Amino acid sequence: LEAMAGGSSSSRQRLAECTSMLLEHFAVPGDCATLFLSKVLGYCVMLGGIAFKVPQILKIHRNKSAGGVSISQFALEMCVSAITLSFNYHIAAPFSTYGESFFILLQNIVLVFQIRYYQNISFASFGGAFAVWIGFVAFLYSDTARDLTIPLPKCDVSAQGVSNCAVSTIPLQHCLQAINTFIMIVSRLPQIFQNFRTKNVENLSIITWGLNLAGSVIRVFTTMRELADQLILLASFVISAALCFIVVLQILLYGKTKPPKGMKQQ
Repeated sequence: LEAMAGGSSSSRQRLAECTSMLLEHFAVPGDCATLFLSKVLGYCVMLGGIAFKVPQILKIHRNKSAGGVSISQFALEMCVSAITLSFNYHIAAPFSTYGESFFILLQNIVLVFQIRYYQNISFASFGGAFAVWIGFVAFLYSDTARDLTIPLPKCDVSAQGVSNCAVSTIPLQHCLQAINTFIMIVSRLPQIFQNFRTKNVENLSIITWGLNLAGSVIRVFTTMRELADQLILLASFVISAALCFIVVLQILLYGKTKPPKGMKQQ
């Protein structure tokens, strides 16, 4: 159980206690019920992540076109997934709280290769960017990235109005996770703006984005239940849910609207 739970020792201990009460006394206290629900939902999202973006991949393959699909979104999502995976790996978070990120990362890689092919993006520039990304991922999982700290100024103001400043340090992984939230926002915006501009969503899958929205909402719950002290993670899932909702709304609004001539392949 402890190996599957991951995370803090208190979280692992509580899961063991809840499981013991369930098996020996058939009793499930209120906090245990929410913990079990969090685990079940977490593993459902993780298993769903195996085919999370398959509908999007199949739609592009079937249409033989990536028109209206932003490659920058999926490229940035690859960075988001890599940082999320490394951050959770280094803090020993429960795999059920982030496991889908691994499968989504693999599918995003397939998508960027599809988009490169159908949008005729230069292989030299694409290959160079992909090589840089691989080096970035290798660094994220290194001991250096785990142990490295960043000096940051910290100032306190007393009641008399006197400021006292000192230099404190924060782990690089925590900085990256904070930056990750910003990257995640930036990765969604090109697609949202492109949808507004072209009204072309024919190559976007409502199933993929709907599952993305549902997964983000569930992750808000599982993070609050199992990683309540990780406010950066919680904020990222809340923002992700909001942005996914906008894209789903765009697909529903523009789905039956034919894009203007000349816009289809943009």
